[in-house]
Amino acid sequence: MVELRKIVISVMLACIVLAAVAAAAFAAEGGKQSLYVTPEWLKAHRNSVVIVDARPKSLYANGHIPGAVNAEWTYFANMKGRPGSPGWGDLYPKHILAKKIGALGIDGKKPVVVYADPGGWGQDGWVVWILRLSGIENAKMLEGGFLAWKAAGGKVSTKRVVAKAKPFKIESFRGGYNVTTPWLKVKLGEVRIIDARTPFEYQGARIFQERRGGHIPGAINIPYDSVFNEDQTVKDVGELKALFQSYGLSPDDEIVVYDTAGVRSAYLVLVLRMAGFENARNYDSSFHEWAGTPELEVVQGSEPGAPSPLAAAGNNEKNSTQAVSN
Repeated sequence: MVELRKIVISVMLACIVLAAVAAAAFAAEGGKQSLYVTPEWLKAHRNSVVIVDARPKSLYANGHIPGAVNAEWTYFANMKGRPGSPGWGDLYPKHILAKKIGALGIDGKKPVVVYADPGGWGQDGWVVWILRLSGIENAKMLEGGFLAWKAAGGKVSTKRVVAKAKPFKIESFRGGYNVTTPWLKVKLGEVRIIDARTPFEYQGARIFQERRGGHIPGAINIPYDSVFNEDQTVKDVGELKALFQSYGLSPDDEIVVYDTAGVRSAYLVLVLRMAGFENARNYDSSFHEWAGTPELEVVQGSEPGAPSPLAAAGNNEKNSTQAVSN
């Protein structure tokens, strides 16, 4: 009996060690594998990772990857008030967000794979951005999303999964992942700004209840979906580098990306970092808050524009002020 107990303990320890090694390897891979897994990989490892379906509840209910928990983008964000109000659509505070993450069965030890449908807003990238911001490096996306899973012959379930909550704590958000409106206001004219929305929105269209149309002064337009191939797989790292460099970006640049509410831009930030532009950050409050703040400038049309001389002078005076960023 004692020998049997020793054998069981040895097997359990071996499993723990193997899981730890797998998790470390999962997080340490470079290139495209640092951010994505393939359907084939997920088939082979489905029972050893936490799977998060980032699509709306209705799509999840109609069929999802077996074992996946559901958390659409609004699960992580404050949706009180109306678009454009300060804080609307922003991430919850650390203590609330930690509970929300733990409720999905995520504690940071087990690898996490997130998926959505291609052609959407990049909700899977938003979730992975949140997890990495919260210190969970072993979070990745399923390349090609749910459609790629089905095309590869992956099983589909309609059974709703309720995860066993795990204790999780966020001591502090990881630096270099997020910026705030006060921070960007001070840095305007100093950082490279990317608008990840469609050209239609960039030029001035208001289709998501924006208070004003246009874009942030100086922002260039790189639609987030420009990083995909026709089959909705992500372009190779070399192609991505060439794409971003064609817009005049350098890996040394301090880059801020925004969209309407920070979802598409979060996805693009992760892709930029994967391609070597490691100083890319997301502006979580994004254009909703910027356009909803009357004293902040917006530019309409297809050209980036620039802050007015008065605004630039005001920013220079405030450069010594400590603005909050994450």
